[in-house]
Amino acid sequence: MEWPPPLHNGSKIALIAPARWVETEALHPFIEFVQQQGWYPVYTEGLSAREGVLAGDDRHRLAFLQKALNDPTIAAVWFVRGGYGTSRLWRYLSWELFKRYPKWLIGFSDITPLLWGAAKVGIVSLHAPVAVQVPHRVSADTLGYLLKILTSERFEVTLSWSWQPWYAWRAGSALGKLLGGNLSLLETLCGTSLDIKGWDEQSILFWEEVGEYNYRIDRLSWHLNNAGWYDRAEALLIGGVTGIQDDEDAPFGRTLREIVWESTPSHLPIAMGLPIGHVARNLPLPVGAQASLIIEEKQAQLRFWRG
Repeated sequence: MEWPPPLHNGSKIALIAPARWVETEALHPFIEFVQQQGWYPVYTEGLSAREGVLAGDDRHRLAFLQKALNDPTIAAVWFVRGGYGTSRLWRYLSWELFKRYPKWLIGFSDITPLLWGAAKVGIVSLHAPVAVQVPHRVSADTLGYLLKILTSERFEVTLSWSWQPWYAWRAGSALGKLLGGNLSLLETLCGTSLDIKGWDEQSILFWEEVGEYNYRIDRLSWHLNNAGWYDRAEALLIGGVTGIQDDEDAPFGRTLREIVWESTPSHLPIAMGLPIGHVARNLPLPVGAQASLIIEEKQAQLRFWRG
């Protein structure tokens, strides 16, 4: 796997909206943040286009995204927000020039297929907050890790978190390619060119989710199991699962812990509580990078590195 070149003074950061539209005013804090780093934000009037909830029609969004991927002068593509819409585009992208001129792809949630697309052609991407969240809606350590990863030739990061009684947790260790994203979007990759079964190496798989019903999370996780994804994983990490709902008249009757236990193989090392997802502490994870994991009785440690 190849890492994109580190960002430096004067690096161009393209703001791209492959999913929902965004008010340009919502990007002012991000633009100021980018300029404070000495980077140069690149965006067009097309950024605020609208078609329903989408940032313009599919052809419009695809054209801006492809142009940014192809442009050798762009150092990073920072997606402005998630929502929905990326699944309508990613199959039609060409990655040839992106592979020739690697750059950072940064985002999460609905952006998941694009992160996998970059990793599939051998370029590390970054599961991290979208532009409308930076810097004012993320934690201080999230910003710190972001800058460290994006600007360093060499680094090592170790993320640690502790067991809680409501977590699904199974001790073990793993070494593999770090792959993951939003659970709903991962399910949409089953049976496609980005299916995990098409990757040569075993993985440390992670997922997060927001705003789903308990039974839907159960169904999504069972789908990954039935599709062989968990069999291809050396371990499973689960990040924030927020805004979860249940049917008041007919509750599902299982906690998230029980859902994870029942929908995953009994031998698979598991740790819930990974600090990522639709929360302020959405720490950046390099998708496609080699990582090592140790899950002990009361603590987990995920380590990844560059150089």
